[in-house]
Amino acid sequence: MKPIKTELTIIANEKHAGNIHRITCKSDGALPRMAAGQFAHLKVPNRDLRRPICIYDNAEDTVTFIIAGVGAGTDAFVSQSVGARFDALLPLGNGFPVLPDKTNIALLGGGTGCAPLLKLAKDNSTLNVTALLGFPSAAHKAVYGDDFEKACGRVCYCTDDGSLGYHGYPTDLLTEIVPEVLYVCGAPGMMRTAKEYCKKLGVIGFASVEQRMGCGVGACLVCSVKVREGGEEKLLRACADGPVFPIENLVID
Repeated sequence: MKPIKTELTIIANEKHAGNIHRITCKSDGALPRMAAGQFAHLKVPNRDLRRPICIYDNAEDTVTFIIAGVGAGTDAFVSQSVGARFDALLPLGNGFPVLPDKTNIALLGGGTGCAPLLKLAKDNSTLNVTALLGFPSAAHKAVYGDDFEKACGRVCYCTDDGSLGYHGYPTDLLTEIVPEVLYVCGAPGMMRTAKEYCKKLGVIGFASVEQRMGCGVGACLVCSVKVREGGEEKLLRACADGPVFPIENLVID
């Protein structure tokens, strides 16, 4: 689906631990189809550059984002009140591919990196989905509510402080599963472990990368990602060629 520019109105802004916000917006008209892993480029108050934010969930005329206020731009965005209007370009980028002959899948996410993964399960109810999700604490998980539990067959929560589920990292639990496809979004360490896991067990893997972006449409090359294809390293654009890539191709420093 070709991306559109649309006006959105904030209809809910819930703040959670770690200055993480769950923001739901309503469009003036119907929104295009959006795939898991795609993102929106959001206009930020008093800022020249937009901010790329993954699409967490959507309906016909609403879209929800999970946003951490971690800098001047995202802080300005999440500080907006209900009723605030802004424009957005969406959906952008290439999302997670769903392979028609693979039904046993796993989601591996950490913190706000869990956000791009929900729609894989929610939009594909025939899949057998196991989710391994990691957070600093139970309070940081609260922004997602029970969304993953409703959409997935099995959810394993992991926390750094042991306040919810397994006390440790979600990558620790990879040894307990052997999916046909693994979908990943999180910190470089998580990506690296997941890549090694996929290579060792012959699991197909796809990863969504988080990069700073300028234009969001492939013109400025700010969001370059290093990949290896055909034995050679090259740079691809996270916004136009990604943000989802086969995990075996990513060069993870």
